[in-house]
Amino acid sequence: MKNALLALTLLISASPLFAQAPAAAAARTYTITDDGKNYATFESEATLETIKGTTTRVSGTIVADPANTNTSSAAITVDLSAIDTGIAMRNEHMRGAKFLDTEKFQTATFKTVSVAGPKSVAPNQPVELSLTGDFTLHGVTKRITVPVRVVVIPESELTKGSRGPGDWIHGTVTFALKLTDYSITVPEKLVLKLANDVNVKVDFFAVAR
Repeated sequence: MKNALLALTLLISASPLFAQAPAAAAARTYTITDDGKNYATFESEATLETIKGTTTRVSGTIVADPANTNTSSAAITVDLSAIDTGIAMRNEHMRGAKFLDTEKFQTATFKTVSVAGPKSVAPNQPVELSLTGDFTLHGVTKRITVPVRVVVIPESELTKGSRGPGDWIHGTVTFALKLTDYSITVPEKLVLKLANDVNVKVDFFAVAR
């Protein structure tokens, strides 16, 4: 009987499913560092062209347990004063008082209140989650739900060489918004002729060391 129990224990321990399970069910804090490797973009289908702006000033924290994703939380900040559209004059209009007014409203923030989706995330396996939280832009806060693609990446020689030491989370958030919902006047000047509908993407790596 003892030999049978020992054999069963060894068999379970060697199974792939068991090997992917976290050794301890505990939430960890992952940091999104403003190091130029993360970015946020917006894209607007303007009258004569598609305007795209990008900033690498993205920071924040994620508290997550890959074995229990529904208890996770995230807070992400994007510095709007660093948005670059590729044209200096257009950047000035973008940041000006008649549009984003970044002197007064420098950042956009998103703080989750709930996370929905698969209960657990296996290492190196992409999973789709749904984040509900408070999004603040131009001084206006609205509760929105956005999709996020998440990959939990354990430390390896490859990640240490390319990203640095520690365990990583790679997340990609995409959603659409209307400028007028956030009290932003749709610009009429040709240099900044945007549409009211804007597509947003935030791509980030967060590390726990």
